[in-house]
Amino acid sequence: MTQVTNPSAVALVLRRTFDAPRETVFKAWTDPAIMQQFLGPANRGCKNVQVDLRAGGAYRIVMDGPDGEDFIAKGIYREVVVPERVVCTWLWEEDDPSQEHETLLTLEFIAKGNQTELVLTHENFKDAESCERHTEGWMAILDAYAKLIA
Repeated sequence: MTQVTNPSAVALVLRRTFDAPRETVFKAWTDPAIMQQFLGPANRGCKNVQVDLRAGGAYRIVMDGPDGEDFIAKGIYREVVVPERVVCTWLWEEDDPSQEHETLLTLEFIAKGNQTELVLTHENFKDAESCERHTEGWMAILDAYAKLIA
Protein backbone atom coordinates (compact mmCIF):
# COMPACT_ATOMS: atom_id res chain seq x y z
CA MET A 1 0.00 0.00 0.00
CA THR A 2 1.25 3.46 -0.90
CA GLN A 3 0.89 6.21 1.65
CA VAL A 4 0.26 9.64 0.08
CA THR A 5 1.07 12.91 1.78
CA ASN A 6 0.38 16.22 0.09
CA PRO A 7 2.04 18.87 2.28
CA SER A 8 1.11 21.69 -0.08
CA ALA A 9 -0.58 22.19 -3.42
CA VAL A 10 2.81 22.20 -5.14
CA ALA A 11 4.48 19.12 -3.60
CA LEU A 12 3.75 15.45 -3.05
CA VAL A 13 5.26 12.75 -0.87
CA LEU A 14 4.63 9.04 -1.52
CA ARG A 15 5.82 6.25 0.79
CA ARG A 16 5.81 2.62 -0.20
CA THR A 17 7.45 -0.44 1.33
CA PHE A 18 8.79 -3.16 -0.96
CA ASP A 19 9.73 -6.74 -0.05
CA ALA A 20 13.27 -6.37 -1.35
CA PRO A 21 16.63 -5.26 0.06
CA ARG A 22 17.59 -1.59 -0.27
CA GLU A 23 20.33 -2.31 -2.83
CA THR A 24 17.81 -4.07 -5.10
CA VAL A 25 15.26 -1.26 -4.88
CA PHE A 26 17.94 1.39 -5.44
CA LYS A 27 19.35 -0.43 -8.48
CA ALA A 28 15.92 -0.64 -10.09
CA TRP A 29 15.57 3.15 -9.90
CA THR A 30 19.04 3.79 -11.32
CA ASP A 31 19.67 1.03 -13.90
CA PRO A 32 18.28 2.08 -17.34
CA ALA A 33 17.39 -1.48 -18.41
CA ILE A 34 15.30 -2.01 -15.28
CA MET A 35 13.85 1.52 -15.25
CA GLN A 36 12.53 0.99 -18.77
CA GLN A 37 10.42 -1.92 -17.50
CA PHE A 38 8.31 0.11 -15.06
CA LEU A 39 8.60 3.82 -15.84
CA GLY A 40 5.95 5.37 -18.03
CA PRO A 41 2.22 6.03 -18.07
CA ALA A 42 -0.01 3.14 -17.03
CA ASN A 43 -0.47 0.58 -19.81
CA ARG A 44 1.78 2.51 -22.22
CA GLY A 45 5.35 1.93 -21.15
CA CYS A 46 8.74 3.40 -21.72
CA LYS A 47 10.76 3.36 -24.95
CA ASN A 48 14.19 4.46 -23.82
CA VAL A 49 16.10 5.46 -20.67
CA GLN A 50 19.52 7.09 -20.62
CA VAL A 51 21.29 7.60 -17.28
CA ASP A 52 24.59 9.19 -16.23
CA LEU A 53 24.26 8.40 -12.51
CA ARG A 54 26.50 10.94 -10.78
CA ALA A 55 26.07 14.43 -9.36
CA GLY A 56 25.98 16.68 -12.41
CA GLY A 57 25.10 13.78 -14.72
CA ALA A 58 21.97 13.84 -16.86
CA TYR A 59 19.11 11.43 -17.52
CA ARG A 60 16.45 11.26 -20.23
CA ILE A 61 13.33 9.05 -20.21
CA VAL A 62 11.21 8.59 -23.36
CA MET A 63 7.70 7.37 -22.52
CA ASP A 64 4.88 6.32 -24.84
CA GLY A 65 2.13 8.92 -25.05
CA PRO A 66 -1.57 8.20 -25.57
CA ASP A 67 -1.64 9.27 -29.23
CA GLY A 68 1.70 7.81 -30.27
CA GLU A 69 3.39 11.03 -29.22
CA ASP A 70 6.40 10.66 -26.93
CA PHE A 71 6.54 12.15 -23.45
CA ILE A 72 10.12 12.98 -22.52
CA ALA A 73 11.32 13.65 -18.99
CA LYS A 74 14.86 14.83 -18.44
CA GLY A 75 16.96 16.26 -15.68
CA ILE A 76 20.25 16.57 -13.88
CA TYR A 77 21.29 14.52 -10.86
CA ARG A 78 22.08 16.86 -7.97
CA GLU A 79 22.95 14.18 -5.42
CA VAL A 80 23.56 10.44 -5.63
CA VAL A 81 24.32 8.48 -2.44
CA VAL A 82 24.38 4.76 -3.24
CA PRO A 83 22.12 3.02 -2.07
CA GLU A 84 20.40 5.67 0.07
CA ARG A 85 19.30 8.70 -1.91
CA VAL A 86 18.89 10.26 -5.34
CA VAL A 87 18.03 13.93 -5.87
CA CYS A 88 17.46 15.22 -9.39
CA THR A 89 15.67 17.88 -11.34
CA TRP A 90 12.64 16.75 -13.37
CA LEU A 91 11.64 18.58 -16.53
CA TRP A 92 9.15 17.62 -19.21
CA GLU A 93 10.57 18.35 -22.64
CA GLU A 94 7.94 20.44 -24.38
CA ASP A 95 7.48 21.59 -27.97
CA ASP A 96 7.32 25.11 -26.57
CA PRO A 97 10.35 25.69 -24.28
CA SER A 98 8.56 28.63 -22.62
CA GLN A 99 6.09 26.11 -21.14
CA GLU A 100 8.79 23.96 -19.51
CA HIS A 101 8.79 23.98 -15.69
CA GLU A 102 11.54 22.31 -13.67
CA THR A 103 10.61 20.39 -10.53
CA LEU A 104 12.71 18.56 -7.96
CA LEU A 105 12.50 14.80 -7.34
CA THR A 106 14.01 13.13 -4.27
CA LEU A 107 14.07 9.35 -3.81
CA GLU A 108 15.05 8.03 -0.37
CA PHE A 109 15.67 4.32 0.17
CA ILE A 110 15.26 3.31 3.81
CA ALA A 111 16.35 -0.20 4.85
CA LYS A 112 13.84 -2.00 7.08
CA GLY A 113 15.27 -5.47 7.56
CA ASN A 114 14.68 -7.38 4.31
CA GLN A 115 12.31 -4.66 3.14
CA THR A 116 12.87 -1.17 1.79
CA GLU A 117 10.74 1.90 2.28
CA LEU A 118 10.88 4.23 -0.70
CA VAL A 119 10.04 7.86 0.05
CA LEU A 120 9.38 9.74 -3.18
CA THR A 121 9.15 13.52 -2.80
CA HIS A 122 8.33 15.59 -5.87
CA GLU A 123 8.10 19.34 -5.41
CA ASN A 124 8.00 22.75 -7.05
CA PHE A 125 4.98 22.09 -9.27
CA LYS A 126 3.56 25.14 -10.99
CA ASP A 127 0.03 24.40 -9.75
CA ALA A 128 -2.17 21.90 -7.89
CA GLU A 129 -3.41 20.32 -11.13
CA SER A 130 0.13 19.44 -12.19
CA CYS A 131 0.79 18.00 -8.73
CA GLU A 132 -2.34 15.86 -8.96
CA ARG A 133 -1.42 14.50 -12.42
CA HIS A 134 2.06 13.61 -11.17
CA THR A 135 0.61 11.90 -8.09
CA GLU A 136 -1.49 9.67 -10.34
CA GLY A 137 1.49 8.95 -12.58
CA TRP A 138 3.84 8.09 -9.72
CA MET A 139 1.20 5.84 -8.12
CA ALA A 140 0.91 3.88 -11.40
CA ILE A 141 4.71 3.65 -11.63
CA LEU A 142 4.99 2.39 -8.05
CA ASP A 143 2.32 -0.23 -8.78
CA ALA A 144 4.19 -1.36 -11.91
CA TYR A 145 7.45 -1.51 -9.96
CA ALA A 146 5.85 -3.58 -7.19
CA LYS A 147 4.66 -6.12 -9.79
CA LEU A 148 8.12 -6.22 -11.35
CA ILE A 149 9.90 -7.17 -8.14
CA ALA A 150 7.13 -9.47 -6.81
